[in-house]
Amino acid sequence: TYSETRGHNFTLTATFDEIDASKYDGIILPGGRAPEYLAMNESVLSLVGKFSDAGKPIASICHGQLILAAAGLVKGRQCTAFPPVKPALIAAGAQWVEPKTMAECVADGNLITGATYEGHPEFIHLLVKALGGTVSNPGRRILFLCG
Repeated sequence: TYSETRGHNFTLTATFDEIDASKYDGIILPGGRAPEYLAMNESVLSLVGKFSDAGKPIASICHGQLILAAAGLVKGRQCTAFPPVKPALIAAGAQWVEPKTMAECVADGNLITGATYEGHPEFIHLLVKALGGTVSNPGRRILFLCG
């Protein structure tokens, strides 16, 4: 038997159309099931496109890359993702990087992609680096309790 949980409830303070990308330094596209639907939302695709046009970091993990593919942002770019997303990325022109482990992440310019939540430490390290920061001890391990 297969079942899914509802996930987390967040209070939204703006619509996608109301967000001014110029006020943010980057964007994170988390995975899960929502990207399947968000990839069909023109407002979401436009917003992500604004971050791309500005050369700002775009960090996407798991199924989040479905949004990148739908927005036309992966053509010729190296990407990884949760393996079932591979066909959509290849169809959109991405250079697929087969993850050796589910913790693998790939950076290609301002685009950061990760296979699954197992890669959160590397994913965050690459995002911090893309934002101009540094990680003082990248060998340290962090436990993420997600539920």
